[in-house]
Amino acid sequence: MAILNTTQRETLTAIVDTFVAPLNQQEEEALIHNTLNTPNNCFSESQISDFSRLSGSKVNALDRIEQKLSITLSPKQINDFTMVLNLLSYRPSSVLFTGYWTLFKDLDRSCREQVLLGWKKSSYAIFRQLYNTFMGIGIIESYNAMETPLYESIKYAGIQGGHSYFQHQPDYAKVYHERLHMLTTEEAKSYKRFDAIVIGSGAGGGVTACELSKAGLSVLVIEKGRYFHQDDMEVDNDQFALSNMFDNGGIVPNAKGTVNLISASTFGGGTTINYSASIGPQQFVKEQWEKKGLPYFVSQQFENDIQSVLDRIGASTQNIVHSGPNLKLIEGCHNLGYDITLMAQNTSGRPHHCGKCYTGCSSGVKNSTTNTYLKDAAAYGAKFLDATQVMHIVTKSGKVKGVSCRIHGEKKNFVFYANTVVVAGGALHTPGLLKNSGLTNAHIGKDLRLHLSALTVAIYDDVVNPSEGSLLTTVSNQFDNFDGSTYGFKIECFTNGVGIFSGMLPWSGAAAHKQRVLRHRNAVITFAMARDMDSQCSVKYDAYNKVDIDFNISKHDGDTLTEGIVQMAKIHVAAGAREIHVTQSVIDAFVFESDEESRVDNPRFLDWIQSVYRLGPPVPSSGHQMASCRMGVSPLTSATKPTGETWDISNLYVSDSSLFPTALGVNPMVTIQAIALHVSRHIIDQQRVEAKL
Repeated sequence: MAILNTTQRETLTAIVDTFVAPLNQQEEEALIHNTLNTPNNCFSESQISDFSRLSGSKVNALDRIEQKLSITLSPKQINDFTMVLNLLSYRPSSVLFTGYWTLFKDLDRSCREQVLLGWKKSSYAIFRQLYNTFMGIGIIESYNAMETPLYESIKYAGIQGGHSYFQHQPDYAKVYHERLHMLTTEEAKSYKRFDAIVIGSGAGGGVTACELSKAGLSVLVIEKGRYFHQDDMEVDNDQFALSNMFDNGGIVPNAKGTVNLISASTFGGGTTINYSASIGPQQFVKEQWEKKGLPYFVSQQFENDIQSVLDRIGASTQNIVHSGPNLKLIEGCHNLGYDITLMAQNTSGRPHHCGKCYTGCSSGVKNSTTNTYLKDAAAYGAKFLDATQVMHIVTKSGKVKGVSCRIHGEKKNFVFYANTVVVAGGALHTPGLLKNSGLTNAHIGKDLRLHLSALTVAIYDDVVNPSEGSLLTTVSNQFDNFDGSTYGFKIECFTNGVGIFSGMLPWSGAAAHKQRVLRHRNAVITFAMARDMDSQCSVKYDAYNKVDIDFNISKHDGDTLTEGIVQMAKIHVAAGAREIHVTQSVIDAFVFESDEESRVDNPRFLDWIQSVYRLGPPVPSSGHQMASCRMGVSPLTSATKPTGETWDISNLYVSDSSLFPTALGVNPMVTIQAIALHVSRHIIDQQRVEAKL
């Protein structure tokens, strides 16, 4: 779908080709010289030369950007985006944005770079937001596609990783799962009524569908994303996964540019594309939730539910295969005397070398809800309908009656009737569906909590090949003070392909950025994950029902992330890193001189650490959202009852991370699944009571 006119496209081309630019002869020669003299270099001179001459427009990045914008943005957002391009294409307004009377697209590359760097370091939030938006789409859409000369020019043995790497390991053993049947449009319309309808198929929806089906209820699971059997997954292709299995095509900023969000949109939800981390809640969190009038969280029943989940998903630390990045995290923590702990994987103790869990699991080793609870639900007779958007929940006289949805993109709504409806669309989408269905509780969407993350990119002389080996097998709990007594965060690895990696690297000019992209095989990305304590955060929606987040970081949470960056930098240096790049937009990377040893007591490094403290937090990212329909003991303080049932409508339940009373502090999959067992028991009991009436 074309959304840009010729002038707008010319301006956007100039922006993209500033971020990913063809280098001049002097820059090309420098890139060749520096790369060939880098330890463990794997690139030939001709490869580097080809790479230096390519730009975003030469690999059709503009087409991919336009396609992504047409899919992910609302009409208002598209209008805002094109308005900026219009302003940059009109001299009287362009001069306000650039400081030049010459139009942006007609400036030489050096001037264009200075404009973009000015936006990056501007004291005005609007300019920083513009920079982050254009930088993200320009760089990632240039590097993310695999079928381009740009990707070919930076290809090395190990860049692909994923299943193609895993299947060549001596301990490779594929686990094959039968294909689940998705209802066709005609089949779906032959059904009118179910005992229960579950909206969403992720950690909460999958467990709930299984439990209700096992109890003998007729169940329909409706998922807005598409179903991908393991044989359908293009797990070695990041672009395919991001476009087809993630909300809005991957990592996207909120409207104000104050936080970057990533969430799933596929059958199996986040369990299909997460990093396999399998851990239950910490004791102090359970006690906090109990103090909010929810004794279930300190009960033996909750412990039993946690264990039941861990057993079903095969959580285990046996046969863990550490990736290069995880080994560096282990080394750095050991050298500093910091805690480092194995992270259980939902792999039933099987070896897993994939390195691409965020694109799905074609080996079938990862026990997602698709491969566990939803497979069980199918055996008990549950029906599945993918690529279907629920528009609203049908209610009458304070009781649920069914759902109105658009099956497989049809324009006309179709109604399924049910005695019970369970909303499990995730903390970003569940509140909107409830509000669209007429629910008025003030806490729906209001109390959103996030796990806030700050990223650090470390470049080593050693080859780590980040796409080979399991993604997240270790965690440092050294600074885990999530009770709020001081700054608390966990440190884990955030491994991704070269597309996302290129967007994580700070940009200070096209030549320097290209030099860093060539270090992908030497790079380790870690993140400090903080528990959102007191930042202002809520879910809201525009006139076109597009999700947005109103987020303002608090001083405490910001200081926590800053401390996380400092500690990650120390860990990397202790492991031998030669360069440290952080996501604070105005700080330069720290680079050890060739004659300097990587040491945390290096005076220049210590001075750089102080500059990190002075600059404060970066724009955080969040892959875990929760608490937007929190459970509680009163409609005055919560959106749902302790059972997960909404206060507004009887037999309308929530069963996902929205129910968390506060932020959790650990990877949330297991906790969501355990709470779903709790919600399911209450639904089954209620159905039995009503059956006797």
